[in-house]
Amino acid sequence: MTESIYFRVFYVIASYLLGSVVFGYVMAKILGKKGFGIIDRPGTAGAGRLYGYKASIPTFFFDCGKGAAVVLVGKAIGLDIITIIAASLAVLAGHNWPVWFKFRGGGGLATAMGIAAAVAPLQFAIVLAASLAVSNIYRFTLRKKHKVNPNVVGGLTGVSLMPFLVYFFPRYIEAFRIPYLYLFIGVFVIIVVKGIILHFTYRNVPTAG
Repeated sequence: MTESIYFRVFYVIASYLLGSVVFGYVMAKILGKKGFGIIDRPGTAGAGRLYGYKASIPTFFFDCGKGAAVVLVGKAIGLDIITIIAASLAVLAGHNWPVWFKFRGGGGLATAMGIAAAVAPLQFAIVLAASLAVSNIYRFTLRKKHKVNPNVVGGLTGVSLMPFLVYFFPRYIEAFRIPYLYLFIGVFVIIVVKGIILHFTYRNVPTAG
């Protein structure tokens, strides 16, 4: 069944629809809050700024989880690598431009983290450590001057480093180095494009911390 072109197309579409479930909106609904995604960015950070950790922590894990689930389920049912990559980009696109929420989605970092952790866990762990280090160094040195949120700096560091690490350090993923490289280049493009859109859409919203 998984070899059928119809099933593979269905899986990619289903991944987009899963990605379109932006859990920040879900948490806002559960908490009985209105205006989420309009007055602030509709992602983990926005949920945290508006509603605190009770909203941001579940939002983060659920948004990560849907990215990881698409990859892990695809592998478990024996889908080919091209379909898994297409589905991974589809779930990320769904999060960024969700059909359920008038295409007004988050930045996609949490979902991208879930994808990366499932696709290349060793490389992801290295990139995560580097991103956290850069984020904290920036927080205590340059932030006052440049006024950029450290999470943005750390996130951009991660999505920039991941393609290079996959290509030059393909430990345990040698057979899929080139397909994974294309995947993370696609992730980089989606994250940067949506980051620019979010910046201009919410540039007057104060950042937290």
